[in-house]
Order: sequence, then C-alpha cells, then structure tokens
Amino acid sequence: MSRRRAKSLWAAAAGALLLASTAAAVHSEQAKDADLPPEIRRLPFEIRDGYRRFAKRCLGCHDRKRVDAAKKTLFEWQGVIGTMALKKEARIPLEDRQPIFLYLAYLHGTRGSARERDEYLTFLTRCEDCHGVGLVYRERKPLPEWPSIVHRMAGKGQAHISADDEAKIMAYIRRMHPDLFGVD
Repeated sequence: MSRRRAKSLWAAAAGALLLASTAAAVHSEQAKDADLPPEIRRLPFEIRDGYRRFAKRCLGCHDRKRVDAAKKTLFEWQGVIGTMALKKEARIPLEDRQPIFLYLAYLHGTRGSARERDEYLTFLTRCEDCHGVGLVYRERKPLPEWPSIVHRMAGKGQAHISADDEAKIMAYIRRMHPDLFGVD
C-alpha cells in the first residue's frame, strides 16, 4: 500500500471516529436532558444546569410552581439562596449557589416580550461567561457608566460579544436600571 493511500485511509478513519464521538456526545447530552421539563430542555446549558441544581437542592422542600410565581427581585433571590444555604437541612454547597441563582434570574429576566427575553438571555450568557452574572449585578454603577463598561468588555477577544450583542446587553441594562444595576 502506498504511503499516500495509507495516510488517506488513516485520515478517513480518524474523521469517522471524530464524527462518531461527536454524535455520541450529542446523543448523550440529549439523553441527559430527557428528564428535564420541555420548557427547560431548550434553554442554554447554564440555565439547564441551574435548574438541575435547583431541583436537587430546593424542590425537596419547595413547590416549583410557588417558586416560579414568586415576585422577587434578583437581589432578593440572592438573599434567599444565601439564607437557604445556611440552613442545616438545605445544605446548598457554594458551587451550587451561582447556578441556582442563574436559573432563578432566568425566571425573573424572561418575563416580557420576545425581544426583552432575547436581550436578557444575551446579557446572561455573554456576561456570565467571564464574570458570573452575580458579580455583574453587584456592580452598582450609574447608568451613564454602563455603555463604556459593556463596550470595553466587548473589546476583549475572549468575551465573544458582537455589536448586536452589545446593543442587546445595553437594552437590558437600561430597562432594568436602576432596580438591578445601580442608583440614579
């Protein structure tokens, strides 16, 4: 067998193996999500993960419908999670608190029009990637400072924030300010 033919066969076999492993990973992820409610299954990974941790840590004592209908601000949810984490019977470990917060933030932030939900999910996924969205909410900055902060973050290569994403993030911040992001 020629060297070129052997390389071609090896490349084809490697490609087939890669495709098979990718298909297996996708199937595994879909199978893993099969237990989730349909409305959660289609959400970004961060929200699905938060829901799983929420279900594990919170639904033993609390009814999901009651939690879904709760009219709490994101800061109130942070307080609730912190309070629950300290209760002996709850035992919410530190690594579960942020994902649970993201799930609860999702419930709060997605009320509204389709455009408002898209703005919120863009904010959630783009800002969470680097900072943890809880940190972003704690940055109690006046509204005039946010455009330069978001633009500076968009300029960082690892942020993957497009100009369209930047506009959506700012629309969400403007809509939710000053309740969540600052005072003025």
